[in-house]
Amino acid sequence: MPAHRLDPDRYFTLIDDDTERLTALGERGLQAPVPCLDGWDVAEVLWHVAVVYEHKVRVMADNAWPDPWPPADFEDKAEIEFLRQAKADLFEEFSRHAPDEQTTTFSADDNTIAFWIRRMALEVAVHRYDAELAHADPTPIPDDEALDGVDELLHVMLATDKSADVSTRSPVDALVAVESAGRRWVCDVRANRLTVSDDGSTAAAATVCGEPMAVFLWLWGRVDDHSVELSGRSEIMAAFRDRIAERTQ
Repeated sequence: MPAHRLDPDRYFTLIDDDTERLTALGERGLQAPVPCLDGWDVAEVLWHVAVVYEHKVRVMADNAWPDPWPPADFEDKAEIEFLRQAKADLFEEFSRHAPDEQTTTFSADDNTIAFWIRRMALEVAVHRYDAELAHADPTPIPDDEALDGVDELLHVMLATDKSADVSTRSPVDALVAVESAGRRWVCDVRANRLTVSDDGSTAAAATVCGEPMAVFLWLWGRVDDHSVELSGRSEIMAAFRDRIAERTQ
């Protein structure tokens, strides 16, 4: 298991708890708009998570990307029941594989079932927070999960293979550091680079730091700059967030 990765059973608990929370928020009201996602309501959040779960079921079952996707009949599914069934399907598929079994992923470094276990836990963590905001009832994301989510976003979502060509609409001529709970990541996000280092001694021109949940949600664009501590030039940090958005949308 890679450094700092949580235990699979911990991820399973987080997926179960957050999916149940998301389902309950759907029962509270599907039409509530999500403040941080323009044009989305709670129904869209539930449908999106259900589709993501079912997509990963097919990826793991077939060891291949499903094409075409999504199936046409998904459009007619009732969101709450769809999410319940998708969670059941996801856990059933997980039960058929060992975490270290090889499968298709979008990571150059991790082609195992464990990659999807982690990804689904962090996927639903962000989206249950979206639905909570819609109902003005946010609850904490545990520190261990949030810190792991920062690590995943930077090392998996943001960073690329060092030999890969990188293009961007938002070049950042600087190194940016991300700090939380004693950990520090240094992101090289210059125009033709997109790499992340855990070397805590590397100097950076700008830094974002804060509690794990705040930094995790800031990186995902769910909270504003007042939720974290920023140092360095504001234009560097704005461009850094744009680089993240390019990689995660």
